[in-house]
Amino acid sequence: MKDSTCSPINITPLGQSGFRLALADTVIYIDPYLSDHVEKIMGQHLHRQTAVLMDPAKLVDANHVFISHLHADHCDPETLLPLSLASPYCRFTGPRPVIDYLLNIGLPGDRLEMTDESWKTLNHGLMVHALPAAHPEIIRDADGRVDCVGYLFECQGRRIYHSGDTSLTMELYDLLMDYKPIHVALLPVNERNFFRERLGILGNMSIREAFQLAEDLGVETLVPMHWDMFLPNTALSEEIWAIYKGARHRYSFALNLNPFRSQDR
Repeated sequence: MKDSTCSPINITPLGQSGFRLALADTVIYIDPYLSDHVEKIMGQHLHRQTAVLMDPAKLVDANHVFISHLHADHCDPETLLPLSLASPYCRFTGPRPVIDYLLNIGLPGDRLEMTDESWKTLNHGLMVHALPAAHPEIIRDADGRVDCVGYLFECQGRRIYHSGDTSLTMELYDLLMDYKPIHVALLPVNERNFFRERLGILGNMSIREAFQLAEDLGVETLVPMHWDMFLPNTALSEEIWAIYKGARHRYSFALNLNPFRSQDR
């Protein structure tokens, strides 16, 4: 999909599933985890393996924060509270359990918005659509709202998909096919397995599942996520690269923590 008016999309990985997106004069943070909160509440075995790249108390540029689900490495009070003070006009979006939690920790209700599965206009032709996530299954409450989501952003004809924490199910796969092509996909690769679940860790897609999904979606760039933060829940970068090279996929691939730009080719 060519669009000569499309400006570059700047994407900065923050570790785990956190990203900063700058597009259409709008700065978006998705699942920022910029503290040691998980280790404090869960124990030293979940000591973060990557550096905190930004001080949330200094993030004065946020227009929107999108949160995929309630787990502390995605909905972190030690990140979200100081960020909300640094960016006092920023709005926070998430599924119902997230909104209830943010209200409980003191964020004002007029800055919170609950997700629903429809397109919402954010700014200057920038739209977002919440999609269900299977973590480990797609779960809906009595009102039909899902408790874990991913986000599909569309800006000037280009689509960026952040899946949140999700396994791949037929329901989700079929739904995603309705939105292709997706130009940039941010997908987890910390697979579900017996040993992780025995420790109470919910994994997500495998590396091969994420890579094949990206191929089927026609992506230009795949960004694996949720592989680098906690030792019991990691994937080796060498393994990720080896599978990518061996499969000879046609899309480009970004794994390190340097900012990159997506632009029409």
